[in-house]
Order: sequence, then structure tokens, then C-alpha cells
Amino acid sequence: MIKYYLNATQKFLENNIRDVTTVAFAQFVQEATYEEITGLVKQMILYRDKCVADMQQPECSELAIYVMQDKICRVKELSDKYGLSECCTKNSTNRLPCFFQRKSADASFLTPFQGPDPEKACQEYAEDPEAFLNHFIYEIARQNPFGFAPTLLSGAAIYKEAITRCCQEENKHECFHLKVTPITNGLKERSASQKNTCGVLMKYGPKVLKHLKVVEFSQKFPKIDFKDLGILLENMDHLFDECCEGDVVQCFRNEAKILNYICSKPDSISSKIIDCCQLTIPQGGECIINSGNDDKPEDLSPRAERFTEGDDVCQSLHEDKENFQAKFLYEYSRRHPELPFSVLLRIGVMYENLLEMCCKTENPKECYGQAEEEFQKIIAKSWTLVKTECGYFQNLGEEGFLNQCLLPLTKKAPQLPPQELISHSKKLASFFAKCCPLGEEDQFACVDNAVSLTIGELCGINRNRTINPGVDNCCKSSYAFSSMCFKDLTTDETYTSPTFLPELFTFNLTLCQGKEEQQKKRREYVIFFSFSSTCLSHIFSSGFAMMHVLVKTNKQKVQQQKQQMKEVKNVFRFAIGNSVIYFHISVLVFSRENSQGLSTKTLVYKG
Repeated sequence: MIKYYLNATQKFLENNIRDVTTVAFAQFVQEATYEEITGLVKQMILYRDKCVADMQQPECSELAIYVMQDKICRVKELSDKYGLSECCTKNSTNRLPCFFQRKSADASFLTPFQGPDPEKACQEYAEDPEAFLNHFIYEIARQNPFGFAPTLLSGAAIYKEAITRCCQEENKHECFHLKVTPITNGLKERSASQKNTCGVLMKYGPKVLKHLKVVEFSQKFPKIDFKDLGILLENMDHLFDECCEGDVVQCFRNEAKILNYICSKPDSISSKIIDCCQLTIPQGGECIINSGNDDKPEDLSPRAERFTEGDDVCQSLHEDKENFQAKFLYEYSRRHPELPFSVLLRIGVMYENLLEMCCKTENPKECYGQAEEEFQKIIAKSWTLVKTECGYFQNLGEEGFLNQCLLPLTKKAPQLPPQELISHSKKLASFFAKCCPLGEEDQFACVDNAVSLTIGELCGINRNRTINPGVDNCCKSSYAFSSMCFKDLTTDETYTSPTFLPELFTFNLTLCQGKEEQQKKRREYVIFFSFSSTCLSHIFSSGFAMMHVLVKTNKQKVQQQKQQMKEVKNVFRFAIGNSVIYFHISVLVFSRENSQGLSTKTLVYKG
């Protein structure tokens, strides 16, 4: 077993060069067509064959990632078409971060991947299964540019199994809905987590990422000793550097080293991974990642007394501060698998600051002896917030809670486009729909970790994004406290509202008339989807038009004079024939900010 994953990974890379290089090229040049990516992949296959025949050729000694980026840059039409010239003029070492920086975490400029009709999919799969699956890999890679290659190709393998089974079923549509659709959704979730990991590394540095991974691994493997954890973390450093940069080959190889180590010690690391270690590449790694937390040792007390009651705390801190801090996080996290990552990181920061102060006093032990009490305050504050938010969710439902997220978010970051504000709010509402029904322990970590993911996405992954001074401060100052910082933000005082146009909030029946394309163009600022013949029912059922108007209304009122805002209403009145339908905008109901609400005049739907 010791070298199984290393050997199996090398064999997998050799046998799956088409799919592996498709991931890399599609992530580096997301805009490229499938045909353009296929052309680059063919060049890499020729390069591989050439080097297999004679490894002594000079170009065969280069890292695969450099060769792939060189292949991109050599296709001048591709470079000119997609604005790659700046990266391509750099040498190999500097070209890598340049390609990384141009990746777009927001793939909204791409057409969302829609799986083909089941009947058509089965026909295409039967005609050429390799090409069919490779096209799927191209789509998921460009839609998830920060997803790690082993994760994406593991998803593709599961997709293949589901397609094979569903195409044999009589009711293909139902089978696709139950088995195929969840695969792409699962890949989005895993890629979002990996995107957050890369964001932590790029924005906060390796130390913060190390502490995050200490917390995660200590919760997942509470039986692991600190020495083994340290070895895993050393390998993790290389894994994240290369996986985040898009070096697909080294990403696979470094994951194999980690799997080798974990699978060689199931008794001392975790008993829950034995079945995962029997799986092939790349499913084995994903199985371990998705496995539940192991049971913590029975002799572990809730308190890490050594760090709050020991006599040698200050001495240990001064001898090796970084290692001591990691040990504290390890001991506290393995004792508390119910706590969210961010809460444990906040406890770690608070403990570090407390020791800096206490170790300068005459009686350090008495000073840091109060640490556990301070830890409980952090836990209680965070837990109260989660319970409060889940209470709102239960009272308002998913759509109402979405608006509750949308309005404060618009006030805090009005510079963001409506589409992005709505997207973040919808993700939060979706997370709360998943997390709030859980039991208390699971609910706490689920909600808090989801909020951290959303804020990480808002802050940006691979570039120093600037939104406004308040948001920027929360995004850059402390990863552990970013969600608390964002929670405390109020209305952005630096924002200048666009010119107030009452007509933006006046609608007429042309909203529902004409051809689909005409409707779309006519109401581009309100509607992002095409209306069918049941236009009004779409307005009421989806709430999407309402959300867009809420964003525009809230942006107007961030700095708008009260007199001007009298033209904006908190009730839509749709007068259609002899019927009047009131559609209430929940500006006053859902907003918990201390700002003035809108006037209560009626917004008339002119028909």
C-alpha cells in the first residue's frame, strides 16, 4: 500500500492525458471553445509521444505546466483572441502566476452548463463515450477554474457510471434527474470549498491556511498525533500551491503522496478511511475528503488544560511560537468537532493575543487561566448569531430570507452589480435551507462555514479586489474575523447613488407582451430570464424581478434624500383589467438595519 497511490497515479496520468490536459487548458483559457481546447490537447499528446520515444530531447525536461502554457502562447490567434499577450510575453516562472491571475472565479460570462436531453445524451455516449465524457470535463473545468483536477476527474468518473446506468433505464429522464444532476451540483460545492482554500492562501498567506488545515484535519482525524499531522501539513503546502496554480500533474502527484501516508496508517489516523483506500485513482482521495469525522478518543476532556492551566505555557510559547500555536489549535479542535472552522480560528487568534499580554505580567498563569472563559464567550456569541439567523429563516421561508440577505448586503456593498448581489444572497439562502433543519451541533458548523465560504467568494479569490473601504477592510484584515467584521458593517457612506429615475420603478403590460427576445431586451434591467406565456406567474413564483427591483431601490436609497424617495414605493400594484394584485416588497419587513425605510405610496403597474 505504501507506494500504491504513487504508482497508480503515474499510470492514471499516462492513460488519461487527454482528460488531464483538458482540465488545465479549459481552466487557463475559460473563454476558449471546445474545438480550440481540443487542438491544444492534441499538441500535448504529440509532445508526450515525442518524449516517450526520446526523453533526452531538451524540451522533455520541462515541467508539464510550463509546456502547456507554452502551447497556448504559441497559438497566436488564441493569444490575440483572448487577451493572453501580457502573460505570454513573460518567462515560464512569471507566466504561471499571470495565468492564475486571469482566471475568473465568476463564470457568469459563460453559458451555464446544461446537460443534454437524456435521449440525445445516451445516443452521443453510445457513439463515442470518450468524446462525450471529455466534453463534460471541458465544461466543468471552465465553469470551476479553481476546482482541483483530481476532484473534477473523480466527478467525471462518477458521471460516467451514472450515464451508463441511466441509459439502460426505461425512464431515462427520471434517472438523469436523480443521479446525474446531483453530480454537477456536488462538483460546484467541492470546487467552491477549494476556491476558498486558494483564496485564503493568496490573500492571507501560508500561515493562515496552515492554521485552517490544522483545524480541519484535527476535527476529521481526532486520533492523529501531532507528529503525523505535521507531516501531512508539509505535504499539503505543496498540494495547495500547485493545485491552486493549476499545475494539474503535480496536483495529482502531491495528492498521491498524502493518500499514501494516510492509507499507510489507518489505525493511528482514522478507521473510517479503510474502504476509501481500496478505491482507484482519483476516487480514493475524494472519498477520504468526503468521509465523516472519526470518533474522538474517549479520554479527551473538553478543555485543553495544558494550554490554560500549565506552568510552562509562556516558556513553550517563546521557544517555538508557531509550533505552539499549531499545537493549541490541534488539541482544541480535536476536542470540539461541533465547532465551525472560523470559530476555532477566532479562538486561536484570541488565545495568541491573550498570551502576548499575559506573558508580560507578574502572574502569567493567573492571567491566561481565564482563557477558557474567553473561549466560551466567542462560542456563545457566534452560536447566538446562528440561532437568530435560523430563526429568521424558519419564520420567513427561503424566498423571504433571501430578501433579508439581499437588502443589508446591498447597503454594505452597493458597488456590486445586481446579478452578483442576488447570486450571493441566493447562495446564502440555499445554505440556510440546508443547514437550519439540522440538529444543533451540526447546524452551528454548517451555517458558520457556509457564511465564511460566501464572504470568501465576495472578497475575491485571486486578486486584490476593491469594493469599498469597509468591505475591503473586512476582506483583508483577518480571515478568522471576516464574517464578524462584515456583520458589523453598516451602510456604505462613500457610495454615490446613480441619478434617481422614478420610471425605473414603473412597469406596464409590455413587460409580458411580444416575442421572448423583445421582452428580454425591453426589461433587461428587471428580468434576467425569458418569460413564457405565463409571464405574471413567473414574476410571482420566482421573485427574481422583485429581487432586481429591491437591489435598484436599495441602491437608490443608500444616500438618497427622503424627498426624492417618495417616488419609490414598497408595494407593487398590478392593475390588470378589473383585478388588482398587490405584491409586497419586504423592504421594511426584512431590513434589520437602522436606516429609513421607503415611503408607503403605491407603485402602479400601468396597464
